[in-house]
Formats: sequence, structure tokens, C-alpha cells
Amino acid sequence: MENNKALLHRITVTGSVQALVIDDDILFAGLDGGLIAAYSLDTFDLVSQVQAHEDSVLGLDLCAQQELLFTTTQHKIAFRDRRCVLRAYSARTSLAFFGAQNGSLSWYRVPEGRNGVPVPETPFSPVARKHRFFDSFGPGGTQDPLQLRGPNGTLKVGGRRHTVHLENYQAYSHKSYVFAMVLAKGLFQHDAEEEVLITGGGGGTIKLWRIEATSSGVLELFKLRNKGLSVLSLAYSGSFLYAGLSGGVVHIYNLSSCQLVHKLRVGQDDVLQTQISCGSVIAGSSGGLLTQFNSQFSEVASWQAHNGKILASYHSHTPSRKILATGGNDNTIAIWDPKDPEATSVAQAVQSDDELLKSLRQFIGYQTVSVDPRHARDCHEAANFLRKLCNAFGATATVLSPAGQEGVSPILLAKFRASAEPEDSKTILFYGHYDVVGAEMSVNAKGRRNWYADPFSLTPLNGFFYGRGVSDNKGPILAALYAVADLVQQSRLSCNVTFLLEGDEEAGSRGFRPTVQQHHDLIGPVNHILLSNSYWLDDHVPCLTFGMRGVVHATVNITSSRQADLHSGMDGKAVQHEPLKDLTVLLSTILGPNGTDITIPGFNGSIDKLTDGESAAYNQIASSLLAGHPEIKSQQEFAQSLMQRWRYPNLTIHQISVPEAKTAVTISRTAQATLSIRIVPSQTAEEVATSLTAHLEKSFAKLHSNNKLEVRITAKADPWLGNPRSPLFQSLRSAIVDVWNPESDDGGRSFPDSASRPPDPSISEIISPVLRPPHRRASTLASSGTFTSANTPHEPLFIREGGSIPAISFLEKEFGADAAMFPMGQASDNAHLDNERIRVENLKKGGAVLKRVFGML
Repeated sequence: MENNKALLHRITVTGSVQALVIDDDILFAGLDGGLIAAYSLDTFDLVSQVQAHEDSVLGLDLCAQQELLFTTTQHKIAFRDRRCVLRAYSARTSLAFFGAQNGSLSWYRVPEGRNGVPVPETPFSPVARKHRFFDSFGPGGTQDPLQLRGPNGTLKVGGRRHTVHLENYQAYSHKSYVFAMVLAKGLFQHDAEEEVLITGGGGGTIKLWRIEATSSGVLELFKLRNKGLSVLSLAYSGSFLYAGLSGGVVHIYNLSSCQLVHKLRVGQDDVLQTQISCGSVIAGSSGGLLTQFNSQFSEVASWQAHNGKILASYHSHTPSRKILATGGNDNTIAIWDPKDPEATSVAQAVQSDDELLKSLRQFIGYQTVSVDPRHARDCHEAANFLRKLCNAFGATATVLSPAGQEGVSPILLAKFRASAEPEDSKTILFYGHYDVVGAEMSVNAKGRRNWYADPFSLTPLNGFFYGRGVSDNKGPILAALYAVADLVQQSRLSCNVTFLLEGDEEAGSRGFRPTVQQHHDLIGPVNHILLSNSYWLDDHVPCLTFGMRGVVHATVNITSSRQADLHSGMDGKAVQHEPLKDLTVLLSTILGPNGTDITIPGFNGSIDKLTDGESAAYNQIASSLLAGHPEIKSQQEFAQSLMQRWRYPNLTIHQISVPEAKTAVTISRTAQATLSIRIVPSQTAEEVATSLTAHLEKSFAKLHSNNKLEVRITAKADPWLGNPRSPLFQSLRSAIVDVWNPESDDGGRSFPDSASRPPDPSISEIISPVLRPPHRRASTLASSGTFTSANTPHEPLFIREGGSIPAISFLEKEFGADAAMFPMGQASDNAHLDNERIRVENLKKGGAVLKRVFGML
């Protein structure tokens, strides 16, 4: 079973992962088919890839001094044709070492600079010679030699041929395959920097070699024997050597005395990978299992890391971050946190992105479905989780019970004080909600699941976090909390920040308004209100939302005085008022003859006229997106479509229903319609609700029907229109420009395939195969686009939305403060749908934007 507590991220790739190496914040992966892929360890996005070889990349190594990446493959690489499978590079001597399947050991001095001296290729060159075994005739009498050239007859990208000279080749260094190779230093007291080459072979022998810098050779120092067991992996730490062997054994040697000091039993599968991380030994097996031992050699953890063999691993550590990367023949790369979670302090937790991930994993695990009473306990536990987290970060946190409501989730109030606490410190109220809509795994007839994994278990995959609520609204809440906590720790919080987090937004915010009014003085005073609960227009251009439509939800019910349904043949009369007929006529009075006009008296007269400046702003949005979205055929038409969704009202009839008819000739005694009216900033929900009710009642009276009409306003929210020129919006704009467009050659923006790759079927036991869900988008734009760093807008788009969030306008009026909406999510986040997600880069940069705002306002 996968140990999710240690998994930082998983990336699906196009083939088996044969080699891994890390350089600062970039992970390089050597894959089947000769592909080398580079991934950001910050966002886990694909940064670059190159088709380096025809065949699988079996080894990777780095030369940081010359910025070189060494790769080994099954190509002919030296004086004598053989298949090279292992490598190591000595920066001190500039020697690259290669082990091979024929047991040989060879080395090559890397020339100064990047070019070196190319070797002319002739029919007599060593690279062109035939090997009696590897290039022999196969079944059927045909040859299928390995090719160094690509399909167009040219060398692969970056390829230069160099020849290993005969004097740099040692045959039979081992009696079998050279499976493992590592460079160790610090073994000699007289020279702590002197390096020793250690190799392990299929014959069970481990050899230590002195590197002769002057003669460019190696001299065997000592050998260790493991009778009957192949040496498949090697690692060292200090004076100890760790050897992963066939049969599930790890031998530990003291290199100072060349003695076997301990044996670790991993299982029955071969130990293909061995790493030393954070003082512990981590062994990866051919069965896909990772087993961790502490410094006393006691097993502390074991988990299924891959659905197949673990073919590659690499450990990297910096003062702020330690990670372990593994790759397997299940076509995935997994990035793990090898630290002991009990050893992490609160101070470290604030600084680490990995700690944000841990908190998000726990937060997503609470099934905070507010409309389902079965999850009431989870809602209360989530509120308590947030309270404890805020307290740990230095806030004063209080849990408020919704006024006059039973069974409604509590509201969390947490206050962070400005570091300097000047008399004129401003206060930002950050509003969010920790409840979510329901989500369940389901399987179709073909056995495909609708979610990649359990929706209430965070899944880090291909540069995204998947899970219910990760985008709406748990991810942004934690990003904001960690941004404030980081500033508190650094004594750089320039304003007071108050978090007001409710747990009933998805159920209509029951009791929220009276609770806030009751605790007005405790919450306030407030200067600015900030939310992060909406989405970009597409997947590439950051946005700031300054307006939303309001909404009035209504149910219209018409009931007959009769107690039973009637038969249309026996009881139907031409002059009889049937409930469904009355309802149909009544609805027609609010829609007009063409079905698109709202004909409630006085409704359209309250809509603001379109100004020239507003029209220009819509055209500017369309123009900014035009370069990256070829599906926009007309800038003017797209601008008009935005206006229709954002600044004009709309009436929708969602459902017309009657009780289930027993036969096709039943006259139902009752009929009901549910509808909503999206209203615009020049209107109020109360006025529209009153006008709608009055108009329906007046129109129904004109029917002279003996049926009974009931109009119920089930929910309402006022529209909101912010001021894009306010200090808060301008601070957000400036922070977005700084974070998303740092001064760099590439503009600092990455452009992933936003649709993301679906998991490969071969990893179904770890990540379930799924159907591609429809994307929840804030617009009709395709989530993917053709933007580049050259044509992407460097300023955020100021947009409005057609949806409604009741809390915004209420909080503005209650505290007399201006509000701003900062969307973190992309258009394809699938909020409220299957496979809800948020991009790792968006979440991290969203937190960075808020950190700048909280530090400057």
C-alpha cells in the first residue's frame, strides 16, 4: 500500500524510468526510447525534454563545474564495442567511468570546455566496428545493429562522438555484469578529498579502486565477496558502504576495516536501489517496495512505491529540503519526503512547501460535505484542525457557533497582528469556506473510475493536486494561512490579517449573516476584504475578479384544491384550470414572447447603460486572449459574450415538475417550477425578489383560477462590483506581476499541457484509471492555448464573473470596507466536478502573491 504521508508528488512518463539525477531544483529522468526529461521540483511541471539517444538512457550523471549532463545507453561508446550500463564522474580528476555488461571498466577524461575534439568517423573507426557477440546475426540470419543516428541520418541532439583509448580500458574488472558504481571520498586520513571508485558485479564481488590522476588509470585496492549474491546497488555514507544484493539483502561494510558489520533483510525481491537519506537506509526492490531503516538498522517504514521494479533512485538534500526520487517500469517517477515527521518543528513547517502539502493532505481528508448530516463530525474536526494550525502560527483563534442554527458547521475566526503594530495598521479580512460539495467514486461498465483516486485523499500527480476541495476552497485557504505565518515568523507582517472561515457556504451559509452581525465588534474593525474563491478565464493568464452578479432563487408552486389527481379523458374540461397549464402560462409572463427577455415590470430599467470605457475594457480582455486562443474567431463577438455573462441579467428555469403520473392521461393536482434570476450591480436581491413575487401574484390573479399559487424565495444574494483602482486591487496587481513575471529570459512563466496526462493503465493498483471528466470552466475558452512567453500578457486581466458569492456584498456593507477577489485556480480546475484539482505552481505562486500583499499593504 502506498505511504501517502511520504509522497510529495508522482509524475507519469512515456516509458520506464531507467535513471534519475537532481541538479538544484531540476530533476532529470532517463527514459526508455532515449528520452531525457527535465522536471521542476518546485512545481513538478515538465521543463524540457530532448531525444538524446535511440535506445534507453541507462545512466545519468552531472558535472556541475562544466554544466554537463552525462548519459549512458546501449550504444557503442568506446574503443571496444560493448553495452555501457553504469557510470560515475570524478570532478577532481575530470574522469568519467563506465561499467559494462561484459565486466569491463573504462574511463574517459572530459576535456576542458564543452566541445572537446571530435573523432572523425570512418569505416575503420572503433565506433563503426562490429562486435562478435552484440552485432552477430540473430534468428533468421539478419543483423539489427544499434543505431547512433536519428531517423533523418543526423546525430541526436547534443551528440558528439569521443573515443575511449585502449589504455583507458580494463577488461574483466568483474567476472560478470558491472551492476553498481559509486565514487566515495574521505576514506584516507592523509587526503580527505581523495576519491575511491567502488564497483559491484553480478558475480557478488565489490571492488575498491584507487584513481591514479597522473596516469589516468585505476588500481585495485581491495575486494569484498558476497558468495552467491549479485551486487545490484551501492551507496555510501561516511566510512560505511551499503550494498543492495539479490535475494532481498543489504550488506553494510565498514570501509575503514573492510569488514561486514551488519545484514538487513528487506524481503525476497532483489534490492535494485540503495540510498542513504537523513541518517536512514532506504532500499528499493524489484517488487516495487521501499523499505526504510533508521540509524540503528531497525525497520521503520515499508510501502509500495511502484507497481513494478524500482529501476532508478536519487537522493538530494539542501538545508531547506530533502527529497528522494524513485522511478520504475510502471512509467512513473515518485518524489518522497524521507524525513522523520516527528522531527519537524513548527518553525520548519512554516518555511517548507512540503509542510503545506502535509497540511493540505490532512485538510482534504476531512469530508466536510455541509449538506450531508452524516459528515457533521468531519466539519467540526476540520474547524478544529484550522484552529490548532492558526494557534501554532501565532494567531488568536476562536470558533463561533452559527446563531440560531442547529447542526450547522462552526465559523472560525483567527486574528494575526501586524509585526510592528503601528497605530494606523490596516486590517485585511480574508473570507473563505472549508466545506465542499459531495464526491463519490463510481465505476462505469468498462471498469473505469470517475476519480483518479479517493476524492478525499490528496493525490499529487503530474504537477497538480487532486482532491475534493483542493481548489474550492481548502487549497487557497492554506496558501493564505502559510503566507501570513511566514511573515509572522520573519516579523514582516505589515497589516493585521483576520481569517473568517465558514463551513456552510455550499449549503447556503446558514446562520452566517446573523453570526457575523452578532460578533461584529469581535471581528472588526476591517479596512479591506479579500477572497480567493474563483478562477481564471483560461489556464494561462492570471486574473483579478472585481465583479459578480447577484442571484434570486425562487420556487413557484400551483396546487389544486382537489385531494387527488384526475383523468384527462373522464374529467378534463376546456375551461378547467389545471395546475400545470396555469404554471406554463404564468412562466410565460416573465420571459416574453421570444423566451429571452425578462418582462418583470421595472426590471430592465434598473440596468446601467454600457459606457465607452466599459466597452473598451471588454475589448481589451478579448484582445489579450486572442493571441493564445485561435478558437476566438471574432474579438468583438467574444467581448459581447463576456458582457452577456457578466454585466447583463439572466433568468433560467431549472426545472418544471409534477408528481409522478400513474398513467399518461393523469392531470396532476400540483405543479412546481424552480428558477433563478442573475442580477447585476445596479439591482438588489431584495427589490428583485419583491418585484418577482408581486408580478407572479398579479399575473396569476388575472387567470381567475381556482388553484392556489405559492411563491417562495429560497435564496438570494446581492451583486457585487469592486473598484479595480483601490489600494488592495493595485497591491494584488503589482504582486501578480512580480511573482508571475520575474526578470528572466523566459519571463518566468511555464506553459504546461493543462489537460494533463491521464495515468498509464500499468499503474492502476496505485492510481486508478479514470474517465476524462468535462472541465468546469469560467468561460467557453479551451483550457489549453497557444500562448508563449512572448505573447502572454504580463499584466493580470481584470474580469467579472456571472456567478454569485453571497458573502462578498454582505461583508462590504457590514464593515464598510472594499473587497477584492484573487483567483488562484485555472479554468480547468473542475470545481464541483470529478477530479477537482489545482496546479501546484498556481497554489505556490498564489501564496507568494498573498505574502507580498500582506507584507506591503
